[in-house]
Amino acid sequence: MTQARKTEFVPVAIGVLLLCFLMGMVGKFAFENFPNLVSPLGGEFEWSRGTIASIYSGGGLITGLTGPIVGILFDRLGPRNVYALGIVFAGIGLTLASFATNIWHFYFSISLLIGFSASCCGNVPNAALASRWFRTQIPLALAIIYSSMGAGTLLGLSLSQILIESYGWRQAELYLGFCVFGVLALILFLPWRNIAAGSKELSRPLTDKELEVPEVEWTIPKALRTGSFWGLGAVFFFTGNGMFSIVIQAVTYLIEVGFSPIEASVNFGLTGLLIPVGMLGAGYLALKIGLFKTAMFSYVITILAVIFIWLLESSDRLLPLYGFILCFGLSMGSRGPMIGSIASRLFRGRSFGAIYGCISVGGGLGMASGSFFSGLLYDITGSYDVVFSYSIVCLLIGASPFFLVRGIRSQT
Repeated sequence: MTQARKTEFVPVAIGVLLLCFLMGMVGKFAFENFPNLVSPLGGEFEWSRGTIASIYSGGGLITGLTGPIVGILFDRLGPRNVYALGIVFAGIGLTLASFATNIWHFYFSISLLIGFSASCCGNVPNAALASRWFRTQIPLALAIIYSSMGAGTLLGLSLSQILIESYGWRQAELYLGFCVFGVLALILFLPWRNIAAGSKELSRPLTDKELEVPEVEWTIPKALRTGSFWGLGAVFFFTGNGMFSIVIQAVTYLIEVGFSPIEASVNFGLTGLLIPVGMLGAGYLALKIGLFKTAMFSYVITILAVIFIWLLESSDRLLPLYGFILCFGLSMGSRGPMIGSIASRLFRGRSFGAIYGCISVGGGLGMASGSFFSGLLYDITGSYDVVFSYSIVCLLIGASPFFLVRGIRSQT
């Protein structure tokens, strides 16, 4: 068993991991720089926090709702076309955003185009491609791939804030668009036939000893009739609410408690630097102590992060800030590889991309509703207390399917 696990990380498979990492980073780079735009857009257009947050939440909604479409496109057209489509949409969206003068311009460029690009370059195609190259070590493989969100977030936030400070937000969006277009040249010349084919070792039928459950030719209708499908979607949805209610507010909140705009952006961007560490750590722990214990530990760390940032309003800034950066960075996105691992075990087959795309709808809806309600709650109350309380409640609910759904618990 040990030897079999080692042989999955062959050079070609490692190359696929790097490709998926790059694609995930591009998707996050294009979308996750938006928190830096909250203050500039509010100042220029005099929009409420809820209105500005609706642009970001709309993008999350598009990302989630198009997950099944991207999964179907991946199964039928292959990874090359899906990734290329995502890069083109991201570049166009960023470029158009630099010329926006009305709210619907942002809905079209950022919410629609960049939201869809994040889906094309994100977890659905990356998990589907990784499942063709990894089986026994899929938790660790997905942890490596999903850690790209940290690199993309850090790069997007830091670079965009530097560009905003130097040239203004419009030029910043334009330059970011040019950066994304530059990746397209690399993507077009890779050996896609070999990449899409997957590992020959994993294409063989499993032996009776290797099988944990009887093979099922999974389809979307079959998956929809299982509690595990809805449970995994619920984990995505409620955890997304809890996380992105913080993400959309963090930079502006740090400015309001006394940090300069560049300090606020860089400090929040530092959480992205720790995301790869947290995801790799979660992948390692999942192999050592199991997915269930790892998941519960990750939720505890995230709730601590919310408490730390909450304390910034009423205490010395240094300790709570470092606590927030450390805990939020180490736990941000750590549930994604776990859900992908469980889904790949439960619904493995030719339609896995489409099925996982449907599950990921929960994440997009959670991202959309979390960021939207975060802005709305702040507009209504004028206080961050209710925002942080909302986040913690959502995180507790998000952890519950690991306890309550038998199919999920059996895989942890």
